[in-house]
Amino acid sequence: MPQVQSRWPLVTTLSRSPSTQFNLNSTSVAGFFGGEEAISTMILTQTYNRGIWFGWYNTLGSFVIGNRFRRLADLIISNSLVGSPSGTRFQRMYLDPTPLLRHGGWPSGPAFKAIYSGINVQETGPFASLLMKRCVRVSGTPISGRATQLVNVTVARFERRPIFEQQLKCHRLPPTFAVLPVAVSLAACVLCVSYGDLYSFFVILLGILARGLSGYFIGSMGLSFDFPGSPEGSLPGDGILGGDRELVLLKGSADVVNAIIRGRLVFSLLSRSAHRGVQLCFFLLVTQAIVQLLCIPQSGLFGQLMFVSSIVTSWAYEVWFLSSYQEIILWEILNDVMGPLVIKKFVLPNWCGAVASLLFLANDRTHLGHMKMLMDDLLPSGVLVWEIWKEVVLEHLHNGQPLRFDDTHWNRPDLSSADEKSLLRVLLKDAEVAYAAFSSRE
Repeated sequence: MPQVQSRWPLVTTLSRSPSTQFNLNSTSVAGFFGGEEAISTMILTQTYNRGIWFGWYNTLGSFVIGNRFRRLADLIISNSLVGSPSGTRFQRMYLDPTPLLRHGGWPSGPAFKAIYSGINVQETGPFASLLMKRCVRVSGTPISGRATQLVNVTVARFERRPIFEQQLKCHRLPPTFAVLPVAVSLAACVLCVSYGDLYSFFVILLGILARGLSGYFIGSMGLSFDFPGSPEGSLPGDGILGGDRELVLLKGSADVVNAIIRGRLVFSLLSRSAHRGVQLCFFLLVTQAIVQLLCIPQSGLFGQLMFVSSIVTSWAYEVWFLSSYQEIILWEILNDVMGPLVIKKFVLPNWCGAVASLLFLANDRTHLGHMKMLMDDLLPSGVLVWEIWKEVVLEHLHNGQPLRFDDTHWNRPDLSSADEKSLLRVLLKDAEVAYAAFSSRE
């Protein structure tokens, strides 16, 4: 019986095993999923020396990444329109990388309560989150006293004022494993050619070029640290980070605190035509996702396995890199900008003693109104016993008196029951014990 010639040559597989029934056609949609890890890795890798040369590999989510580049191109164009006037030398442009990153890309930090200004920031930036993690890992000095719930109190201070618009680099080479996804993607291309699967070869090669050129363009832009400045004569920025069982007293000028709670990484570039490079990256990435969707089902099983091995290897590397190095890179950036961090940590046996220690460590006798607001945020309000406790403690702090109490402080006529007097006595003793422990360490 004569063999029927296929009218659709694209359907003819280039695999050497045409009889196999198993295939990986569903992997053709890989360009439409993921991509978040690839973008974060792309941004952070450029902080390394020669890091832009380690992004030439095939990866997941090319369509997702391409759409983020389109947003970045729109942002560059809109900033160019409001930039320097026509005919003048173009000044440096600073761009927030948020359009590339979903939800800012990095974790947000804990709430911050300013002592002097009274400002409450419910969600801080990634550097506040980084500082909080570092403080949690430090071992603290235990303080004896009435044990209810252990509370960690950390005093954090940076050595210098932040440097504005500093170009950021980590002075080290990328990790050794950075060559792994590059090697696997290139090896997959070579094996596909040797096996005769040109569809998979073309898809993987296009993925390498799209990811590599995108990373190269991101790496060609400078990465700077940006934060809102404070006018001369601003109040100190001291405040409390965190809550529940972890409290961090962040001390320093308003600039120092702003850099921690509102600091961010921004791209910096000088060219008005930079949007063309971003649009080229967008075109390559989206094209690769579409070509991948069409060509992977036409390739043989071996080529599909090579394609899957390249994207799985790159995804595994990016997840490993972010989990292992993201915090290290951000911390090195923070050290470059802010200088070394000085930490003192104490473990208090109860919440009342922890709040009293914060008031004592803040060491402010002139802004009682702000201190009262802080106490209201951390302690129950409207309860007579607690209001008396706040009044007595603030009075001692204002007068520069040590926190030592006797019967006259809890046997008050405005407390009608013996239980209320007993509770006030216990709470005042908690504050006294905490004060005595800190005083002995001065």
